[in-house]
This record gives sequence, structure tokens and C-alpha cells, in this order.
Amino acid sequence: MNDTWKKTSLVCMTLLLSACSTSTEENIEHSDNEVIEHIKGEFVVEDKPERVVVLDVQFLDQMMALDEIPVGTVYAETDNGLPEYLEEAPSDATLLGTYLEPNLEAIISTDPDLIIATDTHEDIYDQLERIAPTIMFDRMEDWQTVLLSFGTILDQTEKAETVIADYTTKVDELKADLEESVGDEVVGLIRPRDDMIRLHTTSHRTAQILYDDLGLTPPEMATLSSDSSTMISLEVMPDLEADHLFLLQDDTNLDLTASFQASSVWQGLDAVKNDHVYEKNTGLWIGYYGPIAINLVVDQIAEELL
Repeated sequence: MNDTWKKTSLVCMTLLLSACSTSTEENIEHSDNEVIEHIKGEFVVEDKPERVVVLDVQFLDQMMALDEIPVGTVYAETDNGLPEYLEEAPSDATLLGTYLEPNLEAIISTDPDLIIATDTHEDIYDQLERIAPTIMFDRMEDWQTVLLSFGTILDQTEKAETVIADYTTKVDELKADLEESVGDEVVGLIRPRDDMIRLHTTSHRTAQILYDDLGLTPPEMATLSSDSSTMISLEVMPDLEADHLFLLQDDTNLDLTASFQASSVWQGLDAVKNDHVYEKNTGLWIGYYGPIAINLVVDQIAEELL
């Protein structure tokens, strides 16, 4: 083997080792990036996005809980704008239509570097992707799971974990108090709608706060369906045998609710006779489902039942 061949071999080996080292470093660097699983696949979090657009009010809630502000957000149909409970909502965030009908031109005008949508936006996902990288979550996904994803995306993991830990402590303490004040009394969650009454079952995400987080007793009828709600007639209401009723209202069902409340069937309910019917805002209780809203719901439950 001559010297020239030896030198050539040494150079080739050095280049090969260098390439392997570079490849390994790149793989290590890539593996450090967080990956968000979502309906449309995976999103690799390389850098914190600076211009986020959210296409559901509950995602605005999620961001504000992490002390972050989107550049654009949809608004709530029931409130004709941002909900009142978000008193510190960003006034400079561009309103982008409703979550059912987001305005694509308005989204483009915000120049986003990330769009966060729900499965409601399946039909426009490709259009959104052409504007900016788009993450799509299940709209009914557990709020804590979504909050942890937001924490990862926004480099606020520790804050997200703190919000969840604080909530757990809060409901655990309230659960103990409710065991003394309410015991096994039956608590129902209802919403008059379509000339009937929607009974939210134990599968409903807000009802789970009542029954799973706080340990309250549901009407037996609310345990018989895997659907999140079941429709019952006014005449069936006595069969709930509810000691307490949380009654959800908004502009769409005020007249229907009033007609039910004027009936002899309604007036004969134990919860009504004992003044244990609590009227609550539909949007706050079942529409927004972010940590700020959820904590307010828990506060309202405590206020009524303690």
C-alpha cells in the first residue's frame, strides 16, 4: 500500500466519521423537538410561534390561562363577540368571524405562523394549511389534555401543569365540602331546547365536572346513555327525582324555559318547591370549556350547593 493511497483512505475515513457525527447531532437535535399529535397527524414544535390564530373561543381561554395572546380569534355566536367572562380578553386581537364560519380573508390579514382549529373546520383544513401550519384538535377533547398541548406549543409547560394542579386541588377540597353539604342528593343538568328538555348525561364534558370531579350524584336517567345528552319531555321531569337542578339558559331558550316554568308539572318538582333550581349561562357552562371557564363553573357550583 503506497503513501498516496494511505493518505486518500485517511481523508475518506475522516470525512465519513464527520458526516456520521453531523447526522447524529442532527438526529439528537430533532429528537429534542416536541411532537404534538393531532387529528391531521403530527406537528413538530421547533420554535415558539409568535403569531397564533385560534378558531374556537375555548382555545382563546386556553391561551389566556397561559398568559398568552393570539393575534386573531373567532368569537361566540351566543355573545355576538367575545364572552363577558373573559374580561381581560385582548382588545387588539383580530376577530375572525364565528367558529362555525371563520373568515379566511381576515385570517390571512393576521399573517399567522400557526393556526389552531377543531374538527369543525375539516372542510377548510386544506385552505388553512395554505395560509399557515395548522393543528386540528377534537373540539370535545378533555381541556386538560389540550392545555398541556398548548403549553408545549407555547413553551409554557410548567404554567400548564400548574393550572391543572391548582384545579385538582380546588375540586378535591370542594368535593369534600359537598359530601357534607349535599351528600347523595341528586343533581341534574338540563337545558330546555326544541320543545323538550335536554338532560346532560354523565358522558357530557361539563356534567363530568359535577359527577366525576366533584362526586355529586346524577339522576339515574343520566347514567343510561353513552351519548352526551338525551331529550326528555316535561312530563318525564318528575322521574329524575332531582333534588337540585342546574338550568342552562341563553337567548335561544328563554321563552321555552318560561313556558315550562309556568306549568303545573314544573311547579310540582321537588327542586322547584325547595328553591333548588339554579339558572346558569349556557355558553359559559357548555360552550367555552377552557380552564378559565371551567374554574368559574366550579365556583358557581360551590356558591349554589354549599
